[in-house]
Amino acid sequence: MPSFFVSFQPEIRMEENLPPFTSIEDPRTIDLLGKAVGVLLPSYVAPWTYRSITQHAKNWFPRLEALFNFRGKTSQVHLFDSMGVRHPESLVFETPLCLQAYIDEHESPWGYPIVLKGDLGGGGVTVFPVYGGEDIAKYLLKLPKDKPLLIQKWVEHGGKDLRVVIYGDQTVSYFRVGGGQFYNNVCRGGRIDHGGWPELQQKGASAVLEFCTRAGIDIAGFDLMFPDDGAPVFIEVNFRFGRKGLGGLKEHQRHLLRAILRWRDLLLSN
Repeated sequence: MPSFFVSFQPEIRMEENLPPFTSIEDPRTIDLLGKAVGVLLPSYVAPWTYRSITQHAKNWFPRLEALFNFRGKTSQVHLFDSMGVRHPESLVFETPLCLQAYIDEHESPWGYPIVLKGDLGGGGVTVFPVYGGEDIAKYLLKLPKDKPLLIQKWVEHGGKDLRVVIYGDQTVSYFRVGGGQFYNNVCRGGRIDHGGWPELQQKGASAVLEFCTRAGIDIAGFDLMFPDDGAPVFIEVNFRFGRKGLGGLKEHQRHLLRAILRWRDLLLSN
């Protein structure tokens, strides 16, 4: 087998670099992909392009099936279920109208407070604390009328949650401390704590690494909570995550390059 790699990222030099908009169906490209030990994907790749590349390649980085299949919060409930990890009890609805009709008839199955979440949106912009049924209608006005959403049982997180970012087979973690507020997001004033609660950081990082090994996830940010001494509670997967807690874009790129080189070296050693 030829010991060369194909890269769609011009800034990362490998044995053969291709422009990001290369025609995948060109016979020469297909031949190159099939012969390569591995293929380094561009920073953005459309689902149909990804399918075309992976149809011909033996190995590629990063793997993106989970991104395409479980990007939204509602689908991640099913992902967590299928993986058998601990996560908040949830009810998923097709539209806000469906949720309102359910609340009108049944109220919350867990009492109040609960958490209401839109399917998409980062930084907590579609996540709301609900302290009574009257809050539902108010927050539903802030969500798309034709998109799925969910409600979840309240998790007592103690004013903090853990962000674990996976880079290949390595993790970077830090706590986001909200000072007793509902939101711990850094963009909402949450404080970053890299060294706090080291035993919980290790526990969370190990859980995320094991999860990603089974789920086939190479690059993502996970939000975890620790309401008790049990297993960490998986809250959300962020495939497009913020970099501030990592030290900025340069640190993110450093971790990413290290993961790429480790992936390359592992393939060449086999």
